[in-house]
Amino acid sequence: MAKVIFTAWKDQSQLLDVRSEFYPSASYEGPDLRSHACATVEAWKLRGNVPHHVEATALLTDAILHDDAQHNSIFSIRATYSAAFCRFVTGLVDSKVQGPRKTMFQRAVDLGLPASFVELRHEATHREPPSLVVLRKASQRSLEWLWDNYWAGIEELGDVPMIERNDTASIRSTLGDILRKFSTGSEQSQKKRKRDEDDELATQLISRCAASDEGLKLLPAVLLEESVLIDSERQLGESLNKAFKHWDPVLLKVTESSSFFFTHFAEELVNRLAFDPAIESPQNAYAEALYSWLNHISTSSIWGIYRPFFPRSYVLSVCEQCSSHWTQALSKELEKKGKATKATPITSGNSFKSKRTSSKSSMPVEANITSKLSGHGWEPLQKWDSRPFGISSIN
Repeated sequence: MAKVIFTAWKDQSQLLDVRSEFYPSASYEGPDLRSHACATVEAWKLRGNVPHHVEATALLTDAILHDDAQHNSIFSIRATYSAAFCRFVTGLVDSKVQGPRKTMFQRAVDLGLPASFVELRHEATHREPPSLVVLRKASQRSLEWLWDNYWAGIEELGDVPMIERNDTASIRSTLGDILRKFSTGSEQSQKKRKRDEDDELATQLISRCAASDEGLKLLPAVLLEESVLIDSERQLGESLNKAFKHWDPVLLKVTESSSFFFTHFAEELVNRLAFDPAIESPQNAYAEALYSWLNHISTSSIWGIYRPFFPRSYVLSVCEQCSSHWTQALSKELEKKGKATKATPITSGNSFKSKRTSSKSSMPVEANITSKLSGHGWEPLQKWDSRPFGISSIN
């Protein structure tokens, strides 16, 4: 007997129309129809059976359209982004309830969802709403994920041209071929590559990743699978300084083209370190190498400019969820680095305070500031009125 599937749309062409409104082509020059698409999905919800991916796309898009500081308060904008993002993540992770008991992080990895989304959802749910910068980037990444994992897979009808889909196997194969091409050869040729061909290697990787949104997410995994970052024959305790020196220039160039690579790279490293029970042993050389790479990119000065893109909260959460010798060591290093960073402004603040203990040294500065402000229409208040708002004076 044929299986009957009920949908909120009359036929698939309606779904494709909504998709083109949410994700217009690069050549489209007509009016912005995203609000119409959101209204259509809202009408579909009254009929029921709307897939979570469709609803989440509408919620995230509506949050983006709500992002207008001239008509909405910053608080309401952050709240709208947070609500849409939390519903998107929770609806995906909670839908996968079959099988063995798993943490939300493990379920996210199973679904191919960036695990940092789970940490951001936790922050938005149980703490203060994240900043607008973080929420905007997360919403954009979420819409890209929804395109790759739902909308791009919808079959076209009639004479509508087929949408080019991301072929994961093809991307992995191409990236692997590029890495093998530049990684094989004699030691002399390797030294020559470091002198002359770093830019060419990075350019080819960037070009392949730019051709598909999936490429940037797959590159960290391919780098590890091809054993270019970690020698498959590496022994426990062996230094990775040579590998750092060898690959930092290339990885930095890729990160320069897209800072999100740094986030994907850190996530891939910690996921392999935490979620693979086969490498939990303190004597496992591969786990030690993963730990060393994470410690390197999170503390080395050469990666300092991209440190804001390091998913520190997520890494710490994973280390707490999946405790092992190496995750505990990594957590301690990150906590130590965090305390050292927080201690720096305190020291400088004390120094600043000591310099201002002398009224003679502070007076010229204050007078100079007052003079500059007066030139722009600002003047010091001679008498402060401490009455609460709404209380008028009675003469």
